Amino acid sequence: MGCGGSKGGDVHARHGKRLSPELRKKVLAVFRKIDVDDSKTIDRAETLKFWQSNFAKLNTEALFTAVDKDKNGAISEDEWLDFWDAVKKAGHSDEEIEEEINNLDEGKAWVYFDKVPTEAGRSTPADTVKRRKSIN
Repeated sequence: MGCGGSKGGDVHARHGKRLSPELRKKVLAVFRKIDVDDSKTIDRAETLKFWQSNFAKLNTEALFTAVDKDKNGAISEDEWLDFWDAVKKAGHSDEEIEEEINNLDEGKAWVYFDKVPTEAGRSTPADTVKRRKSIN
């Protein structure tokens, strides 16, 4: 997914606009953990199972609002990576993103990120806060 095939890796990653290769691996590992049927998409049944009783319905709705760009009820790997790239482009540090990825990996709540618009380009009230806020 490089930009122009220049030496030294992805131009966007070097300039802080895309996820680093290491962070990208972690982001994809969480995607694959949720995608239990290995279909390369995450559906609502998988997220409900993933979050179990940890506000599963609320987390699922928030996740799909933020990430499911085409509103087809499934989140592809591309949509997942695009979302996390948007978080990075919005000014969140690798450390902030890694913290949230680690939290997700542990089954903790989905969060909104400030300055990151939802899939339809609408901002949620949480988008205007200075720090990210958990939905529960």
